[in-house]
Amino acid sequence: MLAYSRLEGIRWQDALFWIFHPHAIHYEKVRDATKFFSLMVYLGVLAFQIWVAERILVTIFRKQGREAWKQMINDANIERVRDHFIICGYGQVGRTVVDQLDRLKVPFVLIETNEGLYHQLLKEGIPVVHGDSKRHDTLQAAGIARARGICIVIDNDADNLYITVTAKAMNPKLKIITRAGQQRYAQAMRNSGADEVIIPEHEGGMMVGRMIEKYSV
Repeated sequence: MLAYSRLEGIRWQDALFWIFHPHAIHYEKVRDATKFFSLMVYLGVLAFQIWVAERILVTIFRKQGREAWKQMINDANIERVRDHFIICGYGQVGRTVVDQLDRLKVPFVLIETNEGLYHQLLKEGIPVVHGDSKRHDTLQAAGIARARGICIVIDNDADNLYITVTAKAMNPKLKIITRAGQQRYAQAMRNSGADEVIIPEHEGGMMVGRMIEKYSV
């Protein structure tokens, strides 16, 4: 603005108007020095915009490239795994199961429906499949035909029962451990082929009872 004002000898208000409304300039009345200065300014702005766009694109593609590479490694590891456990659900119980299996070096594949959590698990190097555990293709992607067992710990009894039935049909030799919130569902899961049915609230109550018994003696 000051450069325009000094080069053309105009008021700063007019110079400011030129900057925001360049089409209002009568170029035949403008000095060559002003034209050259304007050209340099526009080229500088254009170069800055190109640089910013290039930085943004590089950042995006670099991030996507890293995620694609991690996903490729994740998929390759899942393809190679054998005699593993499939974990359905990464809630509070699922996290504990994953931590235990990781500590014991037992191979596993996690199935997670939440896309944001799926990408986070990829970053952490946890073998994970993104999808719905009730779907055949998701269970196949997790290697159910090669798996030793499946641990179904979703916080929904109806879903857990459905997955139990589906998993048993897809691999009759599969060991099935599932979670139930109610006794009636627990019995239905056993009848559908579950080898172990865990009711967290019941197990917790039994543990507290044993503690009370120990301190009552």
